[in-house]
Amino acid sequence: MVVTHDDTEHRRHRHPVLRWIGHTLGLLYILVTLLFGPIQSLANWLQRQQFIQRYQHWMAGLPPAAGLAVSLLSLGLLEISKLAVLLSYRYFGALAAVAVTIAAKVSLGYFAHLTWNAARPKVIAAYAWAARVDAWVGAQLAQLRGFRDRWVGYLRSRPWYPGIANAIAMLRKQAARWRRYFSTKARSIT
Repeated sequence: MVVTHDDTEHRRHRHPVLRWIGHTLGLLYILVTLLFGPIQSLANWLQRQQFIQRYQHWMAGLPPAAGLAVSLLSLGLLEISKLAVLLSYRYFGALAAVAVTIAAKVSLGYFAHLTWNAARPKVIAAYAWAARVDAWVGAQLAQLRGFRDRWVGYLRSRPWYPGIANAIAMLRKQAARWRRYFSTKARSIT
């Protein structure tokens, strides 16, 4: 079958709204991935929890094939969560899609990362192809981090950045004051 220019043009513009939604949600997913660094403190706190440490030891003790299978399963769950993002956007709107994206990245993303880090040494030692895939993914993540770092550097070099940073710091301090105020009020009531 010969595909003409008109056929490819028609296929490309068949569902422009869906294409726009897909591109927007994909960009949002990448931005959440790039901005995952700010919630590093949550990951550090979880890392100190005993149930997380037990899970890591359990994963590290699995044979390479089982560790790879659980890692792929956790990654598959993360990929399926993208369907939840699309469905939440379709039925509940953009705000729900943003919330589901962040929740998926924080929960399933952390689980997949934790699972792979625990299983990685045995899997890479057992399977040469897994080592090559891991190196390729690491290179891609390094490029994303480089892009994020350049973007953050660009934002910090803007003249309005110190004002925004100060406003955010003031909001955090105000929120902490309100939290202390309400917690003391709650204690005095009980």
